[in-house]
Amino acid sequence: MSIDSQAVVRAFVKAAEGGRGRQVEKVRDPTVIISRSIGSKGDQIAESLAKRLGVEIYGSEILDSVAKQAKVDKKLLSTLNEFAGTPSDAWLFATVFAKNVTRDDYLNHLVTTVRGLHRIGGVILGRGAYIILENRPVLRVRITGSVDACAKRISDEDKIPHAEAKRMVTQSNRKRGKFVWDMFRRRLNDPMNFDLILNTDKLPGTEPAVDIIIQALDAAGLSKAKQLAAVG
Repeated sequence: MSIDSQAVVRAFVKAAEGGRGRQVEKVRDPTVIISRSIGSKGDQIAESLAKRLGVEIYGSEILDSVAKQAKVDKKLLSTLNEFAGTPSDAWLFATVFAKNVTRDDYLNHLVTTVRGLHRIGGVILGRGAYIILENRPVLRVRITGSVDACAKRISDEDKIPHAEAKRMVTQSNRKRGKFVWDMFRRRLNDPMNFDLILNTDKLPGTEPAVDIIIQALDAAGLSKAKQLAAVG
C-alpha cells in the first residue's frame, strides 16, 4: 500500500478545524496501534492489516512529522531516539536540535503527531502510541514472540548465524523497552498497556494474526461497520 505523504498534514488540519468548533466526523477509519518485537512478523502483519482495512500505515511518517516540527533531519532524530536516556541527554538534545530543546519538547512533538494521526485513523507502528492514545477509541496490539523463535526468523531471512540474530533480538527488545521507559515511565511488556497480545511463535504466516486483530476490532465496536451501526 502506498503512503500518502500529505496524510500527517491533513491530520493536523482536521484537528485544528475541530478545535474551532466545527463538527467532527462521528465515523472515521479505525485506529490500530501495533507494538512489535523484531522477528515477530509485526511489520508484515501491520502491512497486511492496513491492506485489509483499507487504511494507511504510519511508521517512519511519525518521525518525519516530528522532525518537521522540530526543524531537524529525520536521520538525526533517529539517532536521538537511539540514545535517549543516556547521561549525555542534555548535550545530545542541544546538538541534534541546534537549540535548547528538552525531552519534554520532543515528547510534546511526538504526542501532537500521534494524536493528529488518530484524527484520520490507520495503523500506527510503535513510538509509544499505545500509551499516548490509551484513553482514546483505539485498539492497542502487542505482537511478540520468544527470543529463539524471533531469532530463527531473522536468521533464516537474513542468512546470518542464529547466535547473531539472537543478540539482535535481545538488543532491540532492550532498546525499545528503554525508549518507552525514558519517555513515558512505562514497561514495554506490561500487559495492561494493550488490548490484545499476540505471540506469533505458533501462528503460520500473517493472516491468522490479522484475522484475530480484525475480530477484536469488531468486538470492541471500533470497526467502521460497527461505528456506522452505532450512529445509524
